[in-house]
Amino acid sequence: MLINKMLNLGEEDCVFLAEESLEDLLWLPVTRNIVAEASDFDRAVAVNERSLALYSEAQDLWILLTDLYSESRPVMDLIKRMDCERVDLNADALFQAIVECLSVSLMEGVFCDNCEESGVPHYPEDRVSGLERMLKVLLEDALDDGSRVLEVGCGSGIGTMVLRSLGMNPWAMDIDRCEVCQGLRAGALDPRRTFVLDARLLPRFFSTESFDAVMGFMVGLIDDSNWHIWRDIIVKSSSLARNTVLYTVYSKREAERLADLLANLGWDGRIIDNSSATAVYDQWVYLGCKDISKSQ
Repeated sequence: MLINKMLNLGEEDCVFLAEESLEDLLWLPVTRNIVAEASDFDRAVAVNERSLALYSEAQDLWILLTDLYSESRPVMDLIKRMDCERVDLNADALFQAIVECLSVSLMEGVFCDNCEESGVPHYPEDRVSGLERMLKVLLEDALDDGSRVLEVGCGSGIGTMVLRSLGMNPWAMDIDRCEVCQGLRAGALDPRRTFVLDARLLPRFFSTESFDAVMGFMVGLIDDSNWHIWRDIIVKSSSLARNTVLYTVYSKREAERLADLLANLGWDGRIIDNSSATAVYDQWVYLGCKDISKSQ
C-alpha cells in the first residue's frame, strides 16, 4: 500500500483513513472527534503541515487524518501542538495514497454491512470495440500516452478499460459506490486511480486545468427535469480540462445541450453522429477543444 510506504511502515502494518470517503474529507465528521482524543495515541507522524498519522499500541493500528481538502484546519492546529515525527510528501502522492486506501477498503467491504451486488460486471464486446474505434480516430492528434486524463462517471470501468487499451492511464471517478466497487473487484478499475465522488465536488480536489482531457461516456440521460444537475456536473468537470473534453450521450438533443453550454465556456466543439442500427450506447459524441481566443 502506498500509504504504508509513505509512512515508512511495513506492509503488515494496518493503516486506515479516518474518514470513509473523499467527500467526508471536506467536512471531517470523524476527524474532529479523533483530534479531541489525540492524547490517547502513542505515536504521531506529521505528513507535511496538514496530515497526521496516529498510532494506537493497544489496537495496533494507524489512523491517518488530513484536513488538506477542508476549509477548516483542525489537523494543522493539532500538529502545531504536538511533538511529531515528520514526513514530507507532495500533494499528488498523498492524494493517490488516500485514493488507494479508500479503494481497498471499499473492495474489502469495510463501508458496507452487506453487498447488494454480486458477480462480474458485464462489459459488452460490441461497445468496447465501438469505443476503441471511435476514440482512436477522434483522439489521434489530441492526446498521447503521457496525457493526463480524467474520466467522469466511470461506472464499473468499461470506458476506463478502453482508454487503457489505447495507451492512457486515466483517473476515473463515479458517484455510485457499488458500481465502482464492482469495477475494482473485476480489475477494470485501478485502485490507485479510482475514487467515489459527486463530480460537482471535483474542483475541491483538483485545480483548474489539472488534466489534458476530461471525458465521460454515456453521461445522462439528460432532460429538462435534471438539466440543472447535469449542467453543473459538466461545467465543474470541464473546468479541469486544459485542452480536450469528450462526452458521449444517447441522443442528439443531449449532445446539442452540451455543445451550447460548453460554447459559452470557451470550448470550440463539434457534434458527431456515432449511431448505428444496432448500437444503444455512445450514439452521439460531443468533442471540444479549448478556444484560446475566448479564454483570454
